Amino acid sequence: MFGDRFILVDHVGRRSGTTYQTALEVVEHDEATDEYLVCSGTGPRADWYRNLVAAPAQSVQVRNSCWTPTQRLLDGAEAAERFARYEHAHAKSAARLLKSMGKAYDGTDGDRQRMVADMPMIAFGPGLESGENEARDLGRTVR
Repeated sequence: MFGDRFILVDHVGRRSGTTYQTALEVVEHDEATDEYLVCSGTGPRADWYRNLVAAPAQSVQVRNSCWTPTQRLLDGAEAAERFARYEHAHAKSAARLLKSMGKAYDGTDGDRQRMVADMPMIAFGPGLESGENEARDLGRTVR
């Protein structure tokens, strides 16, 4: 239904130890690295983001494929570049997102980088090497 525009992330509460699932919009699927990038549109204080900073995701699911990902936090320059591509690909969604968060910028690269400093991004990559982690098909055709 959502294709690869959304990702379901299983993560552990940094204080409670409770496992949570959070559905997030994918800012970009980098086909070269097979990473799925997400943005904390509500800022670095979002609970799901803080949980993932404290401990990596237990698993992620896109469509019918589920795996234990590698995870990395994007630096400001890369986050700004990726957000610019998101704006280009999804102009209306980006405008609604920024408006709902009360964010605005003048359209320049420098101001975009300032803005995304308060909208951190995480990349979820393919599973770990060495055969310890294999993608799991959830019983349906994976496209």
